[in-house]
This record gives sequence, structure tokens and C-alpha cells, in this order.
Amino acid sequence: MKNRLFIVVSVLLAEITIPPALGTGTKKQTTPAPEYHQPVISGVTGNAISVSDQKTTRTFTITRFTEINVNGQRATIADLKPGMTVNVTIGMDPSYASRIVATGLPAKGNQKSEPSKENIQR
Repeated sequence: MKNRLFIVVSVLLAEITIPPALGTGTKKQTTPAPEYHQPVISGVTGNAISVSDQKTTRTFTITRFTEINVNGQRATIADLKPGMTVNVTIGMDPSYASRIVATGLPAKGNQKSEPSKENIQR
């Protein structure tokens, strides 16, 4: 009786763990996943921000309660520039932004440049 039980369990385990030797011979063709493009800021006007992805553009209203971060730093709407990549968290009303996290290069006016060796007068 123990031998039969051992044989049955062995056969079941072998069927589960050994992949089938005979397949259909053709592999299923997989389609490549569509490329994902991070949404970018397409415009900033007054108290609103327009965000574009591949197919759509949405406009979100910014209130005094909207948390804005640019490159990891707390910021204001004036720091948001077109072309920055952005993640927007909507509020209870989907037309209002609760949180905006933008990344990208700061505006040229905000960059502090160090004088190059050529510009230093001796």
C-alpha cells in the first residue's frame, strides 16, 4: 500500500514540476508594450497649469493649498516652466491640483553661473 501511494505521489509531483516536452512548436508572438512618456507642463497661466501627455492636455487650477515641489524643493507657481516633467495629484474636484511635483532644469534666470576662466580679469 505504501509503495502505491509513493508511486502516485511521485507521478503527480513529476507532472507538476517537469515542463511539457512536446509543445505546439510555435511561440506566441508578443507585442511590445507601448512606450510611456511622462507628462510635461505645456503651459502656466495665472493660477492654472496645463499638462500634456501623448494624447491629451488637461488644465488644473492651483489654489493656495496646492503643494508645489520643483526638483525636490518647495516652490511656487512661478517656478513651474513649460517642458518640465510633472506628476499632478488631483484634489476632491478633479479640476484642482492638490500636489504638483515637477522635475527639469530651472529657468535661466534662476541659475547662478560662476565666472569662467576666460572672463576673469587679471
